[in-house]
Amino acid sequence: MKDLLAYDLGGSSLRLGVVSTSLQLKKLVRFPLSISGNEYGEYDAEPWTWWRAFERGCERLLEEGYDLGQVSAVVGCGFTRTQVPLDDQGNVVHPAITFQDSRGARALQNFLDRAPRGIRERLHNLSPYHPIARLLWFKESKPEIWRRVSKVIEPKDYLNLQLTGVVRSDQISQGPLDRFFDALKDDQSVLDAAGISASVCPEKVSPFSPVGVVKGGLSTVFDKLAGRPVLCGSIDTWTCVLGSGGLNPGVAYGISGTSDVVGVITEAPASCDGLISVQWGPNLWQLGGPCQGAASRLEWASEQFYSGQPLEDVVLKALESDEEPPIFLPYLDGERTPFWDADLRGAFVGVSVNHKARDFVRAVAEGLNFLSRVILERAEEAADIRAKHVCFSGGLANSVGLCQLKADVLNRLVFVPESRESGLIGSASVALNNSGNIRNVAEIITTTRGTWYSPNPVKHEEYNERFEVFKEATRALRDISHRLARGQRGGLTTDGCEEHHLNQR
Repeated sequence: MKDLLAYDLGGSSLRLGVVSTSLQLKKLVRFPLSISGNEYGEYDAEPWTWWRAFERGCERLLEEGYDLGQVSAVVGCGFTRTQVPLDDQGNVVHPAITFQDSRGARALQNFLDRAPRGIRERLHNLSPYHPIARLLWFKESKPEIWRRVSKVIEPKDYLNLQLTGVVRSDQISQGPLDRFFDALKDDQSVLDAAGISASVCPEKVSPFSPVGVVKGGLSTVFDKLAGRPVLCGSIDTWTCVLGSGGLNPGVAYGISGTSDVVGVITEAPASCDGLISVQWGPNLWQLGGPCQGAASRLEWASEQFYSGQPLEDVVLKALESDEEPPIFLPYLDGERTPFWDADLRGAFVGVSVNHKARDFVRAVAEGLNFLSRVILERAEEAADIRAKHVCFSGGLANSVGLCQLKADVLNRLVFVPESRESGLIGSASVALNNSGNIRNVAEIITTTRGTWYSPNPVKHEEYNERFEVFKEATRALRDISHRLARGQRGGLTTDGCEEHHLNQR
C-alpha cells in the first residue's frame, strides 16, 4: 500500500498529513480556522473555510514536492457535536452550529413543555448542547431555512462530501440523534411535538468503510487523487484515542485541544449521571464526555494577563510560580460534561493581594485538570475500575509542564504518544485496520512510541485539598451563576433541561 492522506479537522485548525503504512508522519501542513461566538451562547463556523483549508493543504504539499499520486486513500476525523445543515442538493443552507452552542435552550424548553407528561424522564439526556436542541431552534427561529434542510451532517462528513459528492456518516458521529429517534420510534405524539423526522440523519456506515472515491472535476490540485477511496472515518475523540494508544479496556484518555474530552474505556457498558456511554468497537465502550474548554481557556487567560505574549511562554512562566494560586472554575460559557448546564459561570476563588498574573494562569491550568479528575473519578466508580494509565493527546500535550500537572492532579501515569498528531495517526490506522484488530494499534503505540509521566506523591497530596475546594466551590456558586446568566438570556435559565442523568447507550 502507498501513503495515506489523513486530515484532522478541529475548531481552530485543519491538519493535513501524509502518513506511511508504518504509521510514520512524513508530511504535515496546518491552516488556522475559527469559530465565531457571542455572549448569547451562539457559536458558528463556515464550512466552506474547512474545504478551502483542505484544498490549500494539498496545494502546500505539492509545493513542497510531494507527489499526491503516492496516496492510496484519504481518511480523516473532525470535531463533533456540530451540525452542518444541507439541502437536497448537498448545499450548506446555514453556517455550522458548533459544539459550544447553547442557543437551542429556549426551543428545547418549548418542546418539553408541549410534549406529553413524563417525557423529561424518558429523554433525560437532553440539554441545550444536544443536536436535537439546535434542530428545534432551526425549526422555531429559522423556519424558512428549516424547510430547505434535507440532511444534517458533521464536519468531517462535509469534507468527505466535497471530495466524493456522497452524503454519508458513521454510527459514532450520529449516535446522539440516533438514540433520540430510537427512544421515540413507538411514540408518534412526541415526534409530532418535536416536528423533526429521523430522515434528517444521513446514511451511516462503519468508520472503516468507504464513503466513495475522489470525484473528477475538482480543482486541478486533486487530479492525482481522482479515483482514490475516501474512508468514512469518525469523530476526533474516537480517532485521537485510537491514535494515542488509548482504545483499550482499563485505560483512560484525555484530549486537550480547543476543548477537553475525558473518559475511560471498558469492555462492557456502564452508566453514570452526567457522563456519556457510547460503544466504540467490539467489546469497547467509553464512559466520559467533552468539556467546553481547554486550550481556549488558557488562551483567554494569556490574553487577559499577558496580552501579545506566546501562550507557551505564558504557561511555562505560570507553572514556575511558587505561590499557591486561586481556585479557578473553568465554566466561562457554561459546561457540558458532567453538568450539562449552559448557565454555569466561571470564577476565581480565594484571590489575595499576593497573587500575580502568572498565578491566575496557573489557576486556569489547575482548574481544567480538576474538572478532568471529577469526570475520571465518576467514570471509574461507575465502571468499577481504576484506570491503568491516561493516554493524553491534543495541543496541550506538547507542554511537559502540563503533562506533569495532569499526572500529579489525577494521580495516574500519563502517556503521551511520540507523534503529537494523534488524530492523523488514528485516521491512518483506520485505513490500515478494521474494527476487529484496532486494539493491536493501541498496544503498539503505548509500548514503543511515547513518553510516560509519573505522579509526584507530594504534589498529589497538595492538590487533593485544592480539589475538594474546587468541587465545593462549584456547588456553592451554581445558583449565583444562574442568577447572573438569567440577565444574559433575557430571564431564561436552562434548569429544566440540564443533562443531570445522561446515560447514552
